Amino acid sequence: MKYHLATYGCQMNEYDSAMIAQMLMRHGATPVLEPDKADVIIVNTCSVREKAEDTAIARIFQFKPLKQANPDLKIIIVGCMAKNKGEELLKRLKFVNYVVGPDQYRKIPELLFSPSRKRLCLLDFDSQENYVGESANLLTPFSTHITIQRGCNKRCSYCIVPYVRGPEKYRCAEDILREVSEAARAGVSEVMLLGQTVNAYRDGNENFASLLNRVSEIEGIKRIRFTSPHPRHYTRDLLEVLTQNSKICHHAHIPLQSGSNAILKKMRRQHDMETYYGIIDYLRSADPLYHISTDIICGFVGETETDFEQTLEAVQKVQFDTAFMFVYSPRRGTESFLETEILSENEKKERHTRLTEIQNAITLKRNQLMLGRKETLLVERASSRDAEEMMGKTDNFKKVIFKPEGIVKPGDYVRCKIDDIRGWTLRGTLVENEQE
Repeated sequence: MKYHLATYGCQMNEYDSAMIAQMLMRHGATPVLEPDKADVIIVNTCSVREKAEDTAIARIFQFKPLKQANPDLKIIIVGCMAKNKGEELLKRLKFVNYVVGPDQYRKIPELLFSPSRKRLCLLDFDSQENYVGESANLLTPFSTHITIQRGCNKRCSYCIVPYVRGPEKYRCAEDILREVSEAARAGVSEVMLLGQTVNAYRDGNENFASLLNRVSEIEGIKRIRFTSPHPRHYTRDLLEVLTQNSKICHHAHIPLQSGSNAILKKMRRQHDMETYYGIIDYLRSADPLYHISTDIICGFVGETETDFEQTLEAVQKVQFDTAFMFVYSPRRGTESFLETEILSENEKKERHTRLTEIQNAITLKRNQLMLGRKETLLVERASSRDAEEMMGKTDNFKKVIFKPEGIVKPGDYVRCKIDDIRGWTLRGTLVENEQE
């Protein structure tokens, strides 16, 4: 059996797709890049915004001619949209065989190898399903993602994730350490730990801080990253580990969403700006070049000009290295969807433009702070613009383009002096005799 797997959405979806792939390969299935050569097509979908669902549905419709040409072809929709839309997808997409929610992936091999032609939805939440014992295919031979926590308890008023991913569940520490150890033995030196609220992790006496320390003790692991943390769960012991354990990268994606305490309360974010500033001050006091990225929503329902000005003030104060900035759009199924908006689309876009201009200037300024520094890079790939150059990332998650000297390959660690900036990208020169 040959399968084609298409993935949309976040890093959690990427991990889940890699885990599904491993399940299928254990049953003798092989992957193919071309969907027209597959016996099975699996589409892993995102539901965080309606546009993401529309994109996935448009892609799925492209498989309809393949199904018409080959009635034995099986098409499966998995992921967040599967849970959100459920039976509606089977009614709308008559050529789809199965719709499978995030807690039911173990049943996919059984569905595929069954002779039954019955179309099914498997969508139930399972409070015990953390895929213990499962491992995902490696993202690359040297760096991979590993999920440690699923679901979310926060119920932010604009967010659909708790409704499609369910309440928080924490994978047992020993199973996480098993998968990290397997990856390290296979040559992986960098791991990204994943969770909807990853720093809320707990397992008995284990918390996120102690788990990070245990992961760092695994032979072969040189760099540890994680996403996405929630400001509420930056405890004192976690902050100490983040700044004192040399294997934990100095980079964190900490969603801001708004700089207004009034809007944060309306969003039900469970933290205030004083807490947020305290986290940033601690991290940046330890390392002024600590890379902080974030998410910001422009024009949230009820946001006044004063609220937005407070967001601009927060952006100036924090000095984010990068930011994902979005114009608010109501998400059906969430609490905020029921509220009446006070801003027009043009007003929201105008605020987005103002914010983007400020953040772009800050990003350039933060990148300029790297000039003249010698940094260790994990080499990831050839440059997308020049095959004779390579791209690597610093500990603090900055991309650097450099010309290799001698044999340099993805997965190597090299030392570079940062000596130029072109656009948003740093450029460096290898430092002689300082390759690792």
